[in-house]
Amino acid sequence: MHNNKKSHNLRRGALATAVLAAIWNLPAHAIEVDTGNPDLAVRFDNTIKYNYGVRTESADDRQLGTPNANDGDYNFRKAGTNVTNRLDLLTELDVVFKSSFGFRVSTASWYDKAYDNVGSNSNPYVNGNDATSGILVPRAGAPATGAFGSSHLSNYAQRYYSGPSGEVLDAFVFASTEIGEESLLSGKAGQHNLFWGETLLNPIHSVSYGQSGLDLAKLAASPGTEAKELFRPRNQLSTNFVLNQELSFAAQYFLDWDAARLPEAGTYYGASDAVLNGGQSVLLQHTGTPGLLGQNQFISVRRGHDTTPDKHGDFGLMAKWSPEWLDGTVGAYYRKTSDILPQSVLNGEGLAQSGGVAGVQGLLASGATTSYQLAYADDIDIVGLSLSKNLGGVSVGSDLNVRHNMPLSSITTFVSPYLAAGGTGPLLGSILPPRTAGSGVVADDSNGYGAKGDTLHWTLNGLMTFADTPVFDAATLLGEFYYSRWLSLDDDNAALFKGQDTYRGVDKVTRSNFGVAVNFTPTWYQTFPGVDLSLPLSVNSGLSGVSAVQGGGAKGTGNYAVGVGAAIYNQYFVDLKYVDSFGKTESCVNGQTDGSTPNPLDGEEDYTCTGGGYSSFSGGGAALEDRGAVYLTFKTTI
Repeated sequence: MHNNKKSHNLRRGALATAVLAAIWNLPAHAIEVDTGNPDLAVRFDNTIKYNYGVRTESADDRQLGTPNANDGDYNFRKAGTNVTNRLDLLTELDVVFKSSFGFRVSTASWYDKAYDNVGSNSNPYVNGNDATSGILVPRAGAPATGAFGSSHLSNYAQRYYSGPSGEVLDAFVFASTEIGEESLLSGKAGQHNLFWGETLLNPIHSVSYGQSGLDLAKLAASPGTEAKELFRPRNQLSTNFVLNQELSFAAQYFLDWDAARLPEAGTYYGASDAVLNGGQSVLLQHTGTPGLLGQNQFISVRRGHDTTPDKHGDFGLMAKWSPEWLDGTVGAYYRKTSDILPQSVLNGEGLAQSGGVAGVQGLLASGATTSYQLAYADDIDIVGLSLSKNLGGVSVGSDLNVRHNMPLSSITTFVSPYLAAGGTGPLLGSILPPRTAGSGVVADDSNGYGAKGDTLHWTLNGLMTFADTPVFDAATLLGEFYYSRWLSLDDDNAALFKGQDTYRGVDKVTRSNFGVAVNFTPTWYQTFPGVDLSLPLSVNSGLSGVSAVQGGGAKGTGNYAVGVGAAIYNQYFVDLKYVDSFGKTESCVNGQTDGSTPNPLDGEEDYTCTGGGYSSFSGGGAALEDRGAVYLTFKTTI
């Protein structure tokens, strides 16, 4: 009887430890507060981080000449420019009663002096807050105000980049209870995170895609940010049931939705001036035969209302099996999710009621007929499997998932019943149905925006540690391979897909793609009294093909970092790091190129672009290739 009781206590202790670790997600230097009550545990921490960054190369002239992708380059144009001077504070409070009940609250606050009064008056094309709709001509050498809008950051970007400001991250309650001798039921309610699967470095291909809105803007603006700060907690209900030492189950139901945070227009890493909250206009140009637009004229299209998914309804189910003979864990997943990355839409429904060519001309000239918006798809089904296991001293993890109704990389959709039905006129040129083969005109949004289909995604990673060698005292090596393939293409809006023959950009989708990410960190202990030195090296690059999903990678496109770090008494951490990106671009020569997306408002549907600029990019790395920077980071927890 005594032995059975002891075994039960050991099992209960192991289960409780696992659950509390998942609940808290505590830092290594968590401070326990002495409450005087053995049943009450309180932990309170403040992580302070200071980051200073300097641009190491001047802006690329062609990037400056690309109207919808140059605001950030103009705002931080010269080598030596301070791109971040930021102070961050992460505050965490965890309260647990009898190891079974409690709550967690965490907040982030920041201030970045480098973003005070950001805005370049030398930029002839800005996509700022006060842009005017209609046909415009850029005023070279004149202040970038009035017709093309304010060059300063949006209020949203000012809050999240400049500050001082802050936000609540985690805010949830939790409870757990034992059931019988081996089972444990736990749950959380409120704003928190869950991340399923084994993917470590390529979340776009993970089974957890869409489970959280990733704060990619914070990572770009503040290198060294801890992973838990990048995940955007959502309001949700979740539960976990440990049946025994081999089987466990989990479920979640979302009460909110949040998009990924990408670098905003006008910020240093902003690769697009039209997306998210910073961009408030997009510039469409015609440089061919004068028609609706004259030579070097633009239509400035104002931002409309974005289409976002319902806040409620997304959910996920998970089961994990850890049989003794496997010495590892197999996971199975089903998730119903919404996208966290947007597709772009031009709304020209007013053309259907224009009353003829004159009305079309008048509406286009005033800009009243069109607006642009971002659209986020919903009803994505993800079915996946995962495996984690130790093989020969290597900790191996793998995800395999298939997605149904997944948004695919698409050209901009133009919603116009008039043009889709074959509306014509001398000012618009000869417009023949279905037109979706070229410019992406559709009659309505009943089939959603952009192309969709089924995709397959696979990741495989391994983590190795090295002991003392003649070169270093210790080291960690983490590598992850990713592969994706589009399996099928839905008929609805299929012509918008960037994998079609009608699309000629450098980011033209291939059937399959794969790439690799590697982090290698050698360490030298006690190089100086109380100081451990390390040399973190990382690279993430596409090796073949172009992914059918946004952010999925492309051959020769990615980023890398080289740095040196110091851990001082294992409490103060200093890093000096160089960060840069790379990729392929398509240049625009004399306004004509095979690499540009056709302009749906151009009368001849020409593949036009702005001479001296870029017409297409292989991915985010290509659009940021000229933005190498050095960062000095200091971090400590008190």
